[in-house]
Amino acid sequence: MTTARQASIGNRGSRFGHRAAAVQCWLSALVLTGLQITGQLGLGWWHAVITIGVSVLLLLLGLAIWSSAAEQKLDTERLLRSGRPAVAEVLGVEVNEDSEGVPNIAVLELRISGTDVPEFVASYRADHAPHFRTGARFHAVVDPSDNLFTLRPL
Repeated sequence: MTTARQASIGNRGSRFGHRAAAVQCWLSALVLTGLQITGQLGLGWWHAVITIGVSVLLLLLGLAIWSSAAEQKLDTERLLRSGRPAVAEVLGVEVNEDSEGVPNIAVLELRISGTDVPEFVASYRADHAPHFRTGARFHAVVDPSDNLFTLRPL
């Protein structure tokens, strides 16, 4: 059985922003390490442990952000190349609220189908919007080879 996956979609500006943030994380890790080596952050062993820990976290965060940009590029290019138009009907909506009770994330259960797209059920996560309600229909783009999809315009 083929499972559906929500595509990570982004334009060149979005990918540039992600990559710039990743480079900033890596540079910050380098600067922290340099400051520790030159003794400008303190001479205690615990300063070194904290600096190493923060530097490792920054390196990993940069890698995760860079990988996200790469995934956006691959998914966007793939849907532009192989995507087929389809219709997504909302079967159910779960709205998650922040700590103040304000709706911020919607998880939609969708039934997606189209002329060149066999019907499948998928989950779609997005910022909450009032038009996300049961029965609503949206345009979708799907790569039918493995049901990679998006509701966002390409």
